[in-house]
Amino acid sequence: MNTPMFGSWSVQVNEIRSFAIHGDPYFELHVFRIDDSEESPVSLKVAQHSIKGDIPKPGDRVHISFLAGQVTSLKITG
Repeated sequence: MNTPMFGSWSVQVNEIRSFAIHGDPYFELHVFRIDDSEESPVSLKVAQHSIKGDIPKPGDRVHISFLAGQVTSLKITG
């Protein structure tokens, strides 16, 4: 499944790993879409500056916004 060019998803975090690109902190999230019956996880790369509030952890539900297929914001919703 591809990320949308623009829009948003509500997802549940299954796994999260931190890494860096040229010294900038990023997270790789493996998530399941809440509003989709597909059971396969989607992998997303999220820059730390896109995360509003706390860093998500496995089991958290989050709202993710996209622009040009890239994550522009992520916020924990539950």
